[in-house]
Amino acid sequence: MFQKESLQQEEGMSLIEVVVGITLLTIALIPMMNFFANNTRMTHNLGMREKALNLAQATIEGLKAQDFDSLSDSTDDYGNITIDVDGDGNSDYLNFRRVIKIEPYPADPGDLAIRLVTVEVFWDNDNQHVELQTLIARR
Repeated sequence: MFQKESLQQEEGMSLIEVVVGITLLTIALIPMMNFFANNTRMTHNLGMREKALNLAQATIEGLKAQDFDSLSDSTDDYGNITIDVDGDGNSDYLNFRRVIKIEPYPADPGDLAIRLVTVEVFWDNDNQHVELQTLIARR
């Protein structure tokens, strides 16, 4: 009789309770893990977009600094870009491709006082790109 009573008073978790607890914990953690994975991917994509915008802006600023007469009508495609921004000896834009298009503005070739400059930067095997445009006038 003493033994029967002590078995009924035992406390603890059964195997079913442990399995249910682990299942509920797993159900709660899976969406959180997906959230962090998506957040990491989006952060990487935004970083790549920021690099592309910086490269396009730097290209436009470099073209503005040139003599106006050297800005002839052209479209140039620069393959993999090798620019070392931070000075560590490695290219910071290795997976980027840049296209520079210079044309008269307005589209009248007789008026040579203004140029429309378009800079496109592609990355992710040309699946992503940014485009910046500016007008450069003779000074």
